[in-house]
Amino acid sequence: MIHRMPFDPVVTGFAHLSCAGTTDAETLALFHGERPPETPRPACNMIDSAISDPVFYLDSFKNEEDEPRTLVMIRAVVARALDASGLTPDMLRDSATGCVVGTTIAHQFTDTAYYARLRENPDTDENAPVERFLNSNPAEAIAREYSLTGPLHTVSNACSSGADAVSIAALCLLSGQCERMIVAGSDELHRTPVAGFHVLGVTSPFPCRPFDSARAGLNLGEGAGVVILETPECARKRGRKPEFALRGFGMSCDASHITAPDVTGGGMKRAFRDALSRAGLSLNDIAFINAHGTGTVLNDQCEAAAFAGLVKEAGLDATPPFLSTKRFTGHTLGAAGTLEFIFTMLMLRDGFVPASPGCKTPDPALACAPLTEPLNLPAGTRFAASSSLAFGGTDTVLIAERPG
Repeated sequence: MIHRMPFDPVVTGFAHLSCAGTTDAETLALFHGERPPETPRPACNMIDSAISDPVFYLDSFKNEEDEPRTLVMIRAVVARALDASGLTPDMLRDSATGCVVGTTIAHQFTDTAYYARLRENPDTDENAPVERFLNSNPAEAIAREYSLTGPLHTVSNACSSGADAVSIAALCLLSGQCERMIVAGSDELHRTPVAGFHVLGVTSPFPCRPFDSARAGLNLGEGAGVVILETPECARKRGRKPEFALRGFGMSCDASHITAPDVTGGGMKRAFRDALSRAGLSLNDIAFINAHGTGTVLNDQCEAAAFAGLVKEAGLDATPPFLSTKRFTGHTLGAAGTLEFIFTMLMLRDGFVPASPGCKTPDPALACAPLTEPLNLPAGTRFAASSSLAFGGTDTVLIAERPG
């Protein structure tokens, strides 16, 4: 049985980088319709790929050719998140600070081209391959950069990696292993997942339309999000008044198919119930849900069935408003869960939730429909949820709180 958490890990800062924007202001302007979303472009024009499926690529972000792009994005966003949290490198060395990174690309694919070149032309620096290998573990790389002494985890759990990183960081704090965690989710565009999703037949030839009757699949994207989680006492000791908290989290696994979710929503419902139990809340307390919403047939069926099922179990009259932000970012894989948790906090702060982008005519076959009109949140709204799904049937739910 899942019990109420003894304390709620607090968010003392965050930062993000995606095709939705590189700052809070840019991203909120997009949510308000003050600037148009980016149009995905053929993968073959953006990365080393023969496939022309449209993808979201960060033109504004540059890195040196031999640097792992995923790690460079993490480094850039970690620096901004620490600054937002009022933390300096010296402060990190003085306390038990750990790091957990959710990623799929950095952990598996970014070094393939490097090692192929190495076979043909051995590096003159004999330590370079070792350094490259160590950097393929992003949590270890960040720990070495900032001299961290707390727990380190690199999570590679497909598309829920970023959300799972937040959950694992919370467990580290709740278990007393440390008092602060740097939590990151990051993935770059790479030809291997581009080819993999293409072969699965789930990529859309046009900008994705989650939950729409004319949806045709997903677009891949890239980005990074970083959240600084601390114990309330750690934040209090340094005079930091947090704006947000992780009120609850839940994780489950359908184990029903290697790439498909349980379309009845059973696993997602379990994750949601566990998150609510840890939070000491009911579904009625949740102002809105930032859904995983990839735009694939099975994902949308799963989440809609789960949300409708939870409403029925709770005896409510209507489903909490929900949306997907992936029309703005593409599916950023290991970064998605962290980015979307950040977007959820931004919407709570702003008091505004956009209509689910790309969804003009909700699929009538779904058990419930997303927001088709913008939602202005009542003053004092405190709780919202973010959900994630992944290959292997993983389901993760995070509940954000903006304390009154």
